[in-house]
Amino acid sequence: MTYDLVALVDGRPSSDDVMAGLAAAGNELGVRAVSGGAVVQLCDDDNLPLVSVELPLLIQVPGEVERMLGATVGVVDTPAWWVEIRATAQDGAREVAEKYAYTLIDRLGGKVWTAGGIRTSEAANEETH
Repeated sequence: MTYDLVALVDGRPSSDDVMAGLAAAGNELGVRAVSGGAVVQLCDDDNLPLVSVELPLLIQVPGEVERMLGATVGVVDTPAWWVEIRATAQDGAREVAEKYAYTLIDRLGGKVWTAGGIRTSEAANEETH
C-alpha cells in the first residue's frame, strides 16, 4: 500500500526547488524520470522506486483543493501548486517522501496533506522536536 502526500505550494516550484527537495530526500538515492518525464522517481540502491513525484499542477479555482481532498483540508488559498508525492511500502520511503514535501513548503510556503490531515512546515517541525 502506498503513502500519499500532496504538497500544496504557494509558489511555482523552480528547478532549484525541485533539486533542493531531491537533495533533502537523500543524496544517495537514484533519480529517474518515467511517464515521459511527468513523474520523477527516487530509487534505492537496487534501482527500485521508493517515491514518485508528479509534475506540479496549478490549481486556480477557489474551493477546488477542498473539493478534491475534502473539507478537513481547510481553506487553501488559490492559486496553489499541487505536487503529488507517493511513497511505496518499502522501509524508509515514507520519510523520503515527507522530506521532499516539507523541503518544498519550507522554500515556497504552503501545506502538506496526508490521509492523516493537513500540516504546515511549522507543525511538522514541532512534532519531530
